[in-house]
Amino acid sequence: MIKEIIRPQSQQYMIEIPKEYLNTDVVVSVVPLTENTAQSDDRLSIIKRTAGILAERKIDPVKWQKEIRSEWEG
Repeated sequence: MIKEIIRPQSQQYMIEIPKEYLNTDVVVSVVPLTENTAQSDDRLSIIKRTAGILAERKIDPVKWQKEIRSEWEG
């Protein structure tokens, strides 16, 4: 999964699709983040600090999830 927080300056934004996602169904969502309360500020801070931390590690998310589950099954 790729998650990125941006502050768009125009109505158009170009995204780069990872090679491993080609020829598969993907979801692209545009959801505003509200910063009106202290709670949402805390959430935004956490999201900004952690979004995409695994993006450069070339991890297959399905394989990674299976490996994690297998640790608990055996």
